[in-house]
Amino acid sequence: MLKRLVRGALRRTNAWLAEPEPEANCGAPPFMYEDANCFFKKVVKEHGLRRPHYVWGAVQALNLAKVLGLTRISVIEFGVAGGNGLTALEGIVAHLGPAFGVDVEIHGFDAVAGMPKAQDHRDLPNLWREGFYPMDEAKLSQRLKNAKLHLGLVEETVPAFVRDAPPPVGFVAFDLCLYGSTTKALQLFEEGPDVLLPRVHCFFRNTLVPTVGDFNGERLAISEFNVNHEMRKVSKIYGLEHFLRPPVGRWVEQYYMAHVFDHPLYGSYDGLIQQSALDLQG
Repeated sequence: MLKRLVRGALRRTNAWLAEPEPEANCGAPPFMYEDANCFFKKVVKEHGLRRPHYVWGAVQALNLAKVLGLTRISVIEFGVAGGNGLTALEGIVAHLGPAFGVDVEIHGFDAVAGMPKAQDHRDLPNLWREGFYPMDEAKLSQRLKNAKLHLGLVEETVPAFVRDAPPPVGFVAFDLCLYGSTTKALQLFEEGPDVLLPRVHCFFRNTLVPTVGDFNGERLAISEFNVNHEMRKVSKIYGLEHFLRPPVGRWVEQYYMAHVFDHPLYGSYDGLIQQSALDLQG
């Protein structure tokens, strides 16, 4: 069933990519939100970038960094497995980094041996088994160009990553499947403003998986994080499908944003909303 869902999403994305569209003039970065979406569509079509859902998150992260005057950021994938997502990120960054004039570090986190054993019902043992999605470290290392691997359990690799003082994180793709692993990965959002952009775009791959609900898996991990943190919240991005017309696939429903309310730059005016759009709402 998972494979059928993935194939359906790919068909919708491919149909969108095949549709003819007038020459887009999106302007130059930093983009206002509508123009950022224009640029996203343009760059995916022109360069045939894999994983458009990763492209969108990376565009948003780089755009925010640009408007805040930052020159370096990090992007992360939690759950690398065979490495198709991480190599896609390398291709994405190769095109987007120079376009925005921002250097991007790519980081991939994985347990290598595959998924750890589910601890209880919250980890959805009906879906996942210990050892699913193992990594062939030697084979993947040959494919990677500049992404950095952090291998081991996330409760150990995330603190080590933070100690190395990376550029602030702007985009995170979560694909850890288990509630317990996702809970540990979300601890990244407890870190200081030197490690995080004030708003971090997050793609949660397993929020729409069959039998995942509000009380297990990634959704439960997100909910508990929000209950336990007053000034750090992870919230779904609502209405994204209305800004990405025509529809590009179910991934728009899997996007969230980590809000770092106590970040010194959180309240900095970014100028990314067109005044005409505000006038229309009034």
